Amino acid sequence: MPVAYLDVVLVLIAAVPALSLGAPVLGYVVGAVAWILQRIVSVAVDRRLENERDLRRRLGLGVTSSMLRVWVLGCTILVVGVAGSRPDGLTAALVVFGAFSIYFVISAVTHRQRKRASA
Repeated sequence: MPVAYLDVVLVLIAAVPALSLGAPVLGYVVGAVAWILQRIVSVAVDRRLENERDLRRRLGLGVTSSMLRVWVLGCTILVVGVAGSRPDGLTAALVVFGAFSIYFVISAVTHRQRKRASA
């Protein structure tokens, strides 16, 4: 399903105009790389969870994975802001927030479509 990865595609496409308009390179690159890496991990975890039969274990792994991804992204933004500059940290935060917003909408729409299809 190509639309499932629209967030990653848009992060990559938006790099050209954002960087040409003067966005901090360090902040954009680190934010984009962090987002893409966590999406790769999330796909692997989701595939693992599909095969998990024990509901408690599935729920525990899902929640743990989600919380770890949030912490990793948050710490990445913080480190970029401290190691680079505040504009770098802000840029990384905006990249992650924008990508998450797109991901959230796509997830909600595809979830709703799956529910309708199964009903």
